[in-house]
Amino acid sequence: MSIRLLCACAAFAVLPAGNAVAAAVPTTKATAPKEEARPKAKDPAEMIAGMLVIMDRFFPAGPEPEPARLALARNATMTMFPKGTYAEGINSFMEGMVDRVLGMSEADFAALGPAPKLKKGEKPKVPSSLPLREEMAKKDPMFDAKVAAGKAFARTMFVKMGDVAEPKFREGMARSLARKFDAKQLGEIQAFLATPTGAAYGRQMVGMWFDPAVMRGSIEALPEMMALLPDMAKEGEAFEKMMKDSPKPAAKK
Repeated sequence: MSIRLLCACAAFAVLPAGNAVAAAVPTTKATAPKEEARPKAKDPAEMIAGMLVIMDRFFPAGPEPEPARLALARNATMTMFPKGTYAEGINSFMEGMVDRVLGMSEADFAALGPAPKLKKGEKPKVPSSLPLREEMAKKDPMFDAKVAAGKAFARTMFVKMGDVAEPKFREGMARSLARKFDAKQLGEIQAFLATPTGAAYGRQMVGMWFDPAVMRGSIEALPEMMALLPDMAKEGEAFEKMMKDSPKPAAKK
């Protein structure tokens, strides 16, 4: 698999669902719809507004916390989620992923899928075992410099996003803390976060969500979870049958 194909897959994945097929299949005179028949593209602002309405139903606002507890929770949240945490966590994760992908080879990617079907007499192509980074650097001597520039650009973009996201995230976290912990508990949390160990924990907390060890722990559970599926399917069928066989309510006279 070439690096171009990886990029194409990534670009395809982030396309809006309504445009994915159109982007993948070239339009011809035979298949092109009439200009007037094409549905009008929705305004992105309207789509976001609609999503926010739905999110408001899924995550309704809770009761207003007691002001004194909310003030304590806000102080704790500033220590748990200091400025720059969002950008640092996302950037560390993304840069690590880029480096690991570029460290893989075509042979690594070929091993992930089924062997390609060959025509009669065709010899299988032996995929390269060189890391993608080396393959691309052979074609473009500036490749490593371009990757470094791309990382620097992404860091700047995520810092800008963090400047918008962090205050709202902090406020939501503070309100949650104020509802779940009383003033004494909040004071003890803040006392811990005021220690060097607590401050270090606060700076690392979000980044640990994306740590390779944590991600591995989630992925390593998949085989055991998959092994549960046959029994869960049987239980689901039994439950569905029970619901169908449950007595029907008497008809109103």
